[in-house]
Order: sequence, then structure tokens, then C-alpha cells
Amino acid sequence: MQFCSLSSGSSGNCQFIEYKDTKILIDAGHSGKKITALLQEIGQDIRDIDAIFVSHEHVDHAKGVGVLAKKYGLKVFATMETIMSMEPITKPIAHHQVYAFENGKGFDFKDLHILPMRSFHDCTNGSMFVIDGDVKVSVATDTGHLSTEHLQHMAGSKLYYLEANHDLDMLMQGSYPWSLKTRIASTHGHLSNDSAAKVLEQLLTRQGEIVMLSHLSKDNNTDTLAIDTVRNHLLRASLHDGVDYTVEVSPRDSVKFHHLGR
Repeated sequence: MQFCSLSSGSSGNCQFIEYKDTKILIDAGHSGKKITALLQEIGQDIRDIDAIFVSHEHVDHAKGVGVLAKKYGLKVFATMETIMSMEPITKPIAHHQVYAFENGKGFDFKDLHILPMRSFHDCTNGSMFVIDGDVKVSVATDTGHLSTEHLQHMAGSKLYYLEANHDLDMLMQGSYPWSLKTRIASTHGHLSNDSAAKVLEQLLTRQGEIVMLSHLSKDNNTDTLAIDTVRNHLLRASLHDGVDYTVEVSPRDSVKFHHLGR
């Protein structure tokens, strides 16, 4: 399996997954033109993409969905609530290209098994994804909480694409209005660095898992702070970066590629 973070953050999110004859995007939060260019950077052609799986309707995840679906005939998968809520952004997409799934019910799409899980976020029935090919990948962003059930489904992943949106002290001491601060820090907002670290402590099993910290706030976090917070927390649990697992930040404005074969 191949996994590539094409872009991560409030300015736009898009991930690429390839396994055997299947190529999908998770989210398309940039213009169609930019996503096409990002794919070209890793030697991929947008016309070869089979489908876009949309996590939720916010513009940084859905901006390019409509234009790509219409121009290249791509299938679009999301919950029915997300499909309806993102229509002001995507404009109507042909019915035969749109497929509604239910969170919590896994299904096969070509060579991949997809398990969508409901997110805890201020959107309409948003999703996170556990994706199985020859290895398992978990994509969990835009959620203020991960339940025990979520962790059970995510366990055993080779790669965890996990939100580490903010440092709580930076958020609370920053310039955002109080209402936005409380929204971000709530259980229906975004995972903090500390929350991500606690999640990883429960998930990692010293199998050399790859951790990609994602959706970092440009105002309330830094790459160094996110990595150090996670690394130091896990070190206290006797989990050593570079030995038991590896941790990195998913770049905001550049691609990051991983080959995940067994």
C-alpha cells in the first residue's frame, strides 16, 4: 500500500492511497487544479483516481470535490448528511457518481476495505476512516475525541494519520475569540497535542508504526512542539521514537509519501 499526505491543515486537506489497482483520495480540500498538481508531484494522474472519500463538509476538506467529480467522473463517497451539507460547496453532482455510506458499517471498494467511523466534530455526521489493504491505515482528523470503540478499530494500523491540531496553552493564550477557543478545545472540536499523545500511548505496540501528526494549526501549534509533546509523553511510557515507532508532521504545503508494504 502507498500512502501520501498531499496537504494538511486548515488551508486544505487531501490524502492519496494506492493499493493494487485501486487509487483513492480522502478529502479534496483545495481547488481541482491544485490537487491535480499535487498528484503530479508524486507521479499520479487525477484521471486514474477511482473515488474521493469525504470526511465532512467543511471547505478545507470539500472544496475541490465537486469540480473533480464532474470533470473526471470520479465517484464520491460520504455519509448522506455530508453529501447534503457540502452541496453549497460542491454544487450538485450526478446521482450515479454519489454513494452514501453509514458510519460504523464497513464495506469493500475494489481492493480496499473501508470502515468509516463517526467523528466528534461540529459538522453533520462526519467520518474518520480505517482502511485495509495489505496493511491497515487509520485516518483520524477533525475530531475532539476518540472513543474506546474507535481505538479498537484503529488498533494494529501500520500508519496512524492522527490529528494534533493545537497546543492548549498556545490556543488559550492566543488571539482567537473565546467562543472559537472553546469550540476548538471541546470534545466536538479538534484533538490537541496532548490528546494525540494519549491516544498513541494506547495504540502503539512497538511494531515500528508510522505516526503522521496532521491538521496542525498555523496559529496555535508548531511542528516542533507537536512532535516534542508526543515524543516526551510516549517516552514516559517507555516508547522510543526511531525504535518502537516513528513520528513526523504531515506538511501543510508539501507532500509526504510512505510505502507501507508488509
